[in-house]
Amino acid sequence: MPGKWFFRWRDRNRGRVLAEHPLETDAWREELATGRAHACFVRLPAHPRAGAEDLATLRRQFRAVELYAEQQVVVLPREHELTLLDEVPVAELVDEVLLQEPATLPERERLRSPQAAAADAPLPPIRHARDAIELVAAGLGLVVVPMSVARLHHRKDLVHRVVPDAATVPVLLVWPQDLPEEQEELVQDFVGVVRGRGPNSSRGAAAVPAREDGAAAGGKGRTPTSSRGAGRVSRGTARGGGGRAAGAKGQVRGGRRSGGRGRR
Repeated sequence: MPGKWFFRWRDRNRGRVLAEHPLETDAWREELATGRAHACFVRLPAHPRAGAEDLATLRRQFRAVELYAEQQVVVLPREHELTLLDEVPVAELVDEVLLQEPATLPERERLRSPQAAAADAPLPPIRHARDAIELVAAGLGLVVVPMSVARLHHRKDLVHRVVPDAATVPVLLVWPQDLPEEQEELVQDFVGVVRGRGPNSSRGAAAVPAREDGAAAGGKGRTPTSSRGAGRVSRGTARGGGGRAAGAKGQVRGGRRSGGRGRR
């Protein structure tokens, strides 16, 4: 999905540079804090903890635009019997070993007996989605991840199937509340692209109010007035750690060319 937005942005901004850079799990906060990225595509948990991982909490620190909801899939060895199904309902996963924390798929836990849950073996160390997917390839179990994560870590010996009754995963565009005006305008230009605004729309970069673009409630919006300078936008993340499968992140860097490299 982000690829088409990058293409459209570049097509509208022939005099600017836009570069993508993949990030490891949970690196987006550091990228924004250090200024290495001006915005990030962020994937929230399908079942966020209120006050810790939810959108309202995120918007207390950042500006955020909700983009789309991503389906979850189960990653399977190519010879697994569940590959015979076009889609794999949660009920089919009740008796399978899942390489993730139970809380990441509560739909399954509601169908399991307390005895079955208590008999689960401890999870092996899993830092990133690719770790879990390598364990799936080794035959140690299955994992449910967002579809783009399964595609990113695709292997010839694995396949994935949509889990139709698993909660979808929200994908956001997130950026700091205090970007300099020139960088804010660059991000606002990109927001216009992802929201489908035309290049001549009256709701262009300088006309987009902060609250329209997901500013935190009570936060101060910025009205960009200059298109000079650098900007960065980052791509898709999934929160991970503690044995939980996580997704990939990225960043896009942009700046107006002035006889050479984009100014930072």
